[in-house]
Amino acid sequence: MVVRRKPGSFPKRKSPLAYFRLLTTMNIPVPGNFLVNIFVTDDEARQAREAMEQNQLLMASLDAEIAKAQAALKQLVNQRMEAQKLLESNSAPSETEARAIREIIISKETQMEQLEAEVAAARASLGSLIERRAQMAEEPEPASDALEKFDADIENARSVLKGLLKEREDTHDTLEAHRTILSPIRRIPPEVLGEIFWYCLPREAFVKPSPTLSPLLLTQISSNWRCVALATPSLWTSLAINLSISSCLPKLELIRTWIARSGSCPLSFHIAESIQKDYYEKDMVTVATVLELYAPHYQRWQRIRIECQDWRIDTGFSKLPRDQPPGALESLHLLRDFWREEEEGQLALMLSAPRLHEAVWVSNTDLGAFNAPFPQLTKLYLERPLVAEDFMHILREGTNIKCCQFFVLAASPSTLGLPATPAIAPFVLRHNLRSLDLTADLFGRVFNQLELPCLTHLSIKRFSTPIWPHSNFMSLLTRSKCALESLSLTDTDMTPDQMIEFLQHASPTLEKLILTNDRRLRHTIVNDDVLRLLTWVPGTASPVCPRLSMVKFWDCHVSTDGVLADMIESRWKGRDGGPNRGLSIAFVMLDSTHPEDSRRLEDMIGISILRR
Repeated sequence: MVVRRKPGSFPKRKSPLAYFRLLTTMNIPVPGNFLVNIFVTDDEARQAREAMEQNQLLMASLDAEIAKAQAALKQLVNQRMEAQKLLESNSAPSETEARAIREIIISKETQMEQLEAEVAAARASLGSLIERRAQMAEEPEPASDALEKFDADIENARSVLKGLLKEREDTHDTLEAHRTILSPIRRIPPEVLGEIFWYCLPREAFVKPSPTLSPLLLTQISSNWRCVALATPSLWTSLAINLSISSCLPKLELIRTWIARSGSCPLSFHIAESIQKDYYEKDMVTVATVLELYAPHYQRWQRIRIECQDWRIDTGFSKLPRDQPPGALESLHLLRDFWREEEEGQLALMLSAPRLHEAVWVSNTDLGAFNAPFPQLTKLYLERPLVAEDFMHILREGTNIKCCQFFVLAASPSTLGLPATPAIAPFVLRHNLRSLDLTADLFGRVFNQLELPCLTHLSIKRFSTPIWPHSNFMSLLTRSKCALESLSLTDTDMTPDQMIEFLQHASPTLEKLILTNDRRLRHTIVNDDVLRLLTWVPGTASPVCPRLSMVKFWDCHVSTDGVLADMIESRWKGRDGGPNRGLSIAFVMLDSTHPEDSRRLEDMIGISILRR
């Protein structure tokens, strides 16, 4: 059946774009040549193609812009990541990075200038608002709504100023961070940087591990510094270890790590053990435990200091190698009341190390045959009593000893196992000692046999009750012609007149005078005459002992109240026209009979007063 339409009832022809929209809304695939059909004219098809081509060109242009924006964003992200890496490390930037950072710095400096101007303007605006509000508040009947508006404006101005200050602070931090990237230290080679790190170590003889001190502190600055610090073995060669009943500081694991980081460098360590046998437990960390960690590196031992409290606890020395002494050992300091018999062989071996130049032996154990290489020693402290013959023998052999401490007795025979020698030779031994700490019972014989032209520091302690051999003492100083800088006398019975003679002799060079006596002996070395000699009088050209900077009078002076204060005040540091250096430290002991001395000295910084 054929359906006929009435004339004029044909549907109105739609435009090509309308058909296109219809097809697309119906999800019908549109062929590339869809415009060429019976429903569109050639002119309409051409217009549609041109429109599509323009749309395609526009889409392609937009895609290119998007790709360019994404590339720029990726580049910015990479730059930010690189800048962040530079900020977090101490690496030197490349030339390209340096140029980019300089541009950022210039930009941030300009921004800082603008922010400074804006902050100044905001502060001025806020100040003006506050002032105008105050003026309005002083009016007889200020309008409440006007005051409220001023309050709102002031609060808004404060908020603006706070925001500007925060922005300025952030900009300043960013600016300084980028300036740091260009710091010259980032261009220092790792080898040079490691050498600089070595000079950052604490000046103590042995390093105490601390996160706030080098070398541990250097590992926390940046990844680059950490790598350099860990790759510099010389930073990890020294360690101070404290052992107690309850702790081991540092922990054994850190000690092991410290040794591993030292590479093949010589090792220095100080072990202070304060453990008693009565409190000893099986798993307690002792000197023996620590020495087990250091034993494999025995030939690298360089500077060793070991202090043990209880002689009954094993130290582990008997387990160390016995074939030869540590070849790198230069300094050995041993402090223990008594050593076990099985340990003495190893100790004697260490004391014979070929490079040893410092030896300290503080113990009641007899040293036996003392085979230390005396000719190469520069420092020797022996607390064990020696006879005078042994003392002189050591000095004759140890021509390079500069600093020594001896306990010399007149008794015989020899206690060191040295070759038998007759009494002290009649000749005078000339030696280049610079520092001598001597405890003895008969000083006269020793003084008569020595000539010490290089002596600068002399400490004398009396053992038993000998009479002070002043003439022998002054003969030693006169014969030696030494420039003595410090004198310490303990429990001597030098008289005030003898002290005056000494002060006049040592006047040009003396800097420290330490006089300490046992109060039970009641020996007076310093009296009014000595104090008045040391008192600087204005107008005098050259006072006695012009370089005197430290005095200590402990149970050795008897003086009129006020005379001691006169002496100290006259020589105190910074006094106009006074001695060249002036006193800076003074230790004195006063009793109730010296109220004026106490009152005048107690407020002076550097004065320590002990009252009886």
